Amino acid sequence: MDRVTRKNTMNSIVAASWDRCCNRGMNSDQEPTSVKLVGKELESHLKPSLSMARVAHPFMERIASFVSANRQVFLGDSEGYLISVTGESRLSQLSCVPLEVGTLWSEEQHGTNAISLVLSERKPCQVIGDEHYLKAYHDLAGAAAPISSPEGAFFGILGVVGSKDASHPHTLGMVAAAAAAIENQLELERTTEQLYSVVQAMSDGLVAINNDGIITHMNHVAGRIFGLKPMACIGQRADEIFRESLPLLQAIKTGREGFNDRELAVTLNNRRVHVTVTSRAICSQQGRVFGIVLTFREMKSVQRLVTRMVGAQARFTFSDLIGEDPKFLEKIDMARRVARSDSTVLLVGESGTGKELFAQAIHNASPRRNGPFVAVNSAALPRDLVESELFGYEEGAFTGARRGGRPGKFELASGGTLFLDEIGDIPLETQSSLLRVLQDKQVVRIGGHTPIPVQIRVIAATNKDIARLVKEGHFRLDLYYRLSVVNVVIPPLRDRGEDILILATCFLQRFAKQRGLDSIEMTPEVEAVLMKYSWPGNVRELENVMEQANHLLEGSVLSLKHLPTRIARQSDPGADGHILPVDTRPLNAYPRSLDEVERDAILNALALYGGNMSAAAKQLGVGRTTLYRKLEKYSIDLASLREENF
Repeated sequence: MDRVTRKNTMNSIVAASWDRCCNRGMNSDQEPTSVKLVGKELESHLKPSLSMARVAHPFMERIASFVSANRQVFLGDSEGYLISVTGESRLSQLSCVPLEVGTLWSEEQHGTNAISLVLSERKPCQVIGDEHYLKAYHDLAGAAAPISSPEGAFFGILGVVGSKDASHPHTLGMVAAAAAAIENQLELERTTEQLYSVVQAMSDGLVAINNDGIITHMNHVAGRIFGLKPMACIGQRADEIFRESLPLLQAIKTGREGFNDRELAVTLNNRRVHVTVTSRAICSQQGRVFGIVLTFREMKSVQRLVTRMVGAQARFTFSDLIGEDPKFLEKIDMARRVARSDSTVLLVGESGTGKELFAQAIHNASPRRNGPFVAVNSAALPRDLVESELFGYEEGAFTGARRGGRPGKFELASGGTLFLDEIGDIPLETQSSLLRVLQDKQVVRIGGHTPIPVQIRVIAATNKDIARLVKEGHFRLDLYYRLSVVNVVIPPLRDRGEDILILATCFLQRFAKQRGLDSIEMTPEVEAVLMKYSWPGNVRELENVMEQANHLLEGSVLSLKHLPTRIARQSDPGADGHILPVDTRPLNAYPRSLDEVERDAILNALALYGGNMSAAAKQLGVGRTTLYRKLEKYSIDLASLREENF
């Protein structure tokens, strides 16, 4: 059969290859051209295909065991270079160019062959005997199939070549199936690598344990938490790795049941760590359980998250403390100096003087500035819940205790600052526990037995005379000494002179920006009454008054009519015969009865909170019912008071 007749009987793919060979001027009688990579050039070329070669090797060995002895199994890359060859090497007797690693089997060098067809067609191809363009290969038969990468790109070629007499019609199907199996294995490895990357990228520690109790996965976060080397633990029994920690072993034992955020104190390698653990069973789609996966989070990271979510951060710095009064500046300088240390600070001052602002400024100027700032109003805590709020509790500590327990404010503030406001209202029975925590820097939760270390700085504040409370037996002397390492007494606004106008101007400027105004000016009469008023609510009251005036203001000039009546009357005290809501007489000018003092206190509180009974009662430390009874006792008409003064 001549070559023209033979070409007409070929399939279209082989015929198209013959046409390309003819167009290149190739002679079918010519010897093949050998192109081969060696040395460092070969080593560099093989690197991108090493993973494919590793995965393909067992499949190539399996094929080689099935085919006859005079066949070889080969693996080529996406350019047609052979990167692996397996099987008997008798083919050198049949062709002038042996199958060797580094040899290029493209159409340009070897004419029509199985490898070149896969390179051009990207599908399984078979070339037998005289279908080869070069006569040098007419005694050979080859079958090859493409291999795609997990991303779908052409990655390489798997094939079998041997004597045409040993060719078999199922060879191409076997090669194509093996190529598909290699692709699946590459995809599985990529999925495994991605899973490994995901596990390692988790911010939580992760440990997976199979049904035989063997650790199958452990990420580096879990290793860091427990002081373990993950690779050394994988493949080991969990009860051996964690044998020092009974609570963790119990959690593993019940892990199939599943639970969330269970707190554990784990001791491993002579180190103790407090964690929360969550467990889930590993199940197939059919519900078969293969094991459990545990995720761990250190309590200190949980506490940082909680404090950030609840806004337990200090916003104010010393630059936010506004004033030019020498006494006030002296206190700022004192607080600034003590901020550099870790000493406990006691802030003393009337309500509204800015004690919490001082506390936040001290925190933000301290080495603990990046830690949480947790504020606790001791007066607002129910008496029977003070200890649980401060120190936390374990699960089942009392009726209504939350499952899993709950950390207290000391734990939440660990690494930062705990601000105990209104410290004078701490119940006497709680003070001994508070003293112990301050001394030992450890907290024992209610219902618990394990001390939990806390690294905090405590700043306390009060508007009461603690020394008097100590004499009266309402406050422990040793706790007072522990809290008052450094005392900062914040002066009331009435003693700060021109700071009243400086602060008023500052507040008005802020409100002006909110309204889109350049500024809000005060008339001389307004400045005069502001300076004359005694400001029992201090800076807080001044800010409230300026905000109220801003709402009543239509233009940009603040006059007396925009101020509450109790303040505006300071320009003509008692002119209308009404009793002033605030007694501006000097405290020691002459003795006053207790009823007078109590009545003035009630009027001051109502003035400070705009007639709000709940807020006034809270400020006075009494219930609303008691406050209403006092209004009746002193013939105070709340409705008239609101109408006249607010």
